[in-house]
Amino acid sequence: MDFGLLASLAGLAVLDSLNTSTMLAVAVIVLTARRPAATGWSYLAGAVLAFYLVAAALLLGAAAAEDALAEFTMWARRAIFAALALFLAWLGRRRLRTRPRRSAVRLPAWVNPWSAVGLGVLTTASDLPSAFPLFFAVSRLVDAPLGTAQNLSLLAGYAVVYALPTLGVLAAGLGLKDRQRDRL
Repeated sequence: MDFGLLASLAGLAVLDSLNTSTMLAVAVIVLTARRPAATGWSYLAGAVLAFYLVAAALLLGAAAAEDALAEFTMWARRAIFAALALFLAWLGRRRLRTRPRRSAVRLPAWVNPWSAVGLGVLTTASDLPSAFPLFFAVSRLVDAPLGTAQNLSLLAGYAVVYALPTLGVLAAGLGLKDRQRDRL
């Protein structure tokens, strides 16, 4: 394992870790959940576990699926972008309507430490189409002359770096509690 591979993986992991949707979700959980610590930790665990499992699946299936999925990916990409365009047009139309202002953000009553794991998984899954650093990292690992165990351990380190900023938001929100409520 050379320094260039480790440095590129670390840089890509730092880029991937600046995921604002995951950090924002943790801030909302800290501010509005009934049990912010347990719910926040559960959310973070679900998000990071889903991220690692998807990365491992990408790594393990990349070489085998490359030839089989070449034609499918073109059509899937077109379908995804068409669906996204329709969804964004619907959101834009909906946004133009006037609505009464609601007060502060409130989490539904069903958000708890158990459901937060699923929310973390869903947030990570929704962010995967824009996880270009992860795709580049998996590509680097596929090309590297390493064994599967080494690749999976490098991906585990990648997932830890991915979680650090969100972990920082969670720790700051829990540690500072009401003093930082307005800033968060």
